[in-house]
Amino acid sequence: MQQLKLLTLLTFFLNSFFGLSVNAEMPGMSGEIRRDYSDTQFGRVHHWTIGDGPALLLVHQSGQTSAEYLSLAPFLADTFKVIGIDLPNHGQSDTSKYELNVDEYADSVIDVLNVIGVEKVHILGQHGGAVVAINLGLRYPERTGKLILSGAGREENLTEEQIQELIDQPMTRDLPVDTDGEFLKKTWSVYRRMSATKTTPEMTFQPFLTSLINRQRKFDLHYAIYRYQPNLDDLYKETLLLEAEEDEYAGDVAGLQRRIKGSTIKKVPNSGSWQFYEEPELNAKIITEFLN
Repeated sequence: MQQLKLLTLLTFFLNSFFGLSVNAEMPGMSGEIRRDYSDTQFGRVHHWTIGDGPALLLVHQSGQTSAEYLSLAPFLADTFKVIGIDLPNHGQSDTSKYELNVDEYADSVIDVLNVIGVEKVHILGQHGGAVVAINLGLRYPERTGKLILSGAGREENLTEEQIQELIDQPMTRDLPVDTDGEFLKKTWSVYRRMSATKTTPEMTFQPFLTSLINRQRKFDLHYAIYRYQPNLDDLYKETLLLEAEEDEYAGDVAGLQRRIKGSTIKKVPNSGSWQFYEEPELNAKIITEFLN
């Protein structure tokens, strides 16, 4: 089963990178996954859908793509119309002409929903994707249902100097490409540290590969997230906070719970920053119970 899932993911990556159309069965999914593009004010945005039922939008983390949800989607497709999206500057979506802010990333999502005729969605966001979900809940409350925010603990009320300090910190995408490939080793060490103790190297390789491809893009979501300071007192959405027990980038999830009225926390064992690769079936069970 694991080999079959890996083969499915590899097929998805290859077809994505060479721009081929995909409309194929995936293991465990009811029906077919359909890939498509929508024209938005920020260029073409790649997305895929599968399943039937209430709409559930999946928003990936900074520097990743909708592929991080391909292991999760099979366990949700019998209950929900699952929508995976590559935000602008990520995956197979277009590169924007300038660095977008969080409002604009969220607006690109609304553009896609308008094109595909989806009026209202529940939203799951991971890390930076959770911040986009918060923005959508604040600015488009009539278009959003329940929110699931994963690894979304964050510092609030940062000064401009503190924000700039975050921006100035080098990321793996900033490591120079060197002849000996030392940048690969350093990037791999970071991605293994972001993985749970029991996560196999083969599983870590999937987001690692995505990061190497995405580092060629001019922009990504990171800096927009650093600059965004939402007023969570205005967020009136039923919210579930997922906290992977080994996710060192989850931040202060308990603090986030205190800020979002009526929110609840669910800890996910055996998981790091790649929890939807690592524990897809368990996450799907938690998500389904919350949304139903």
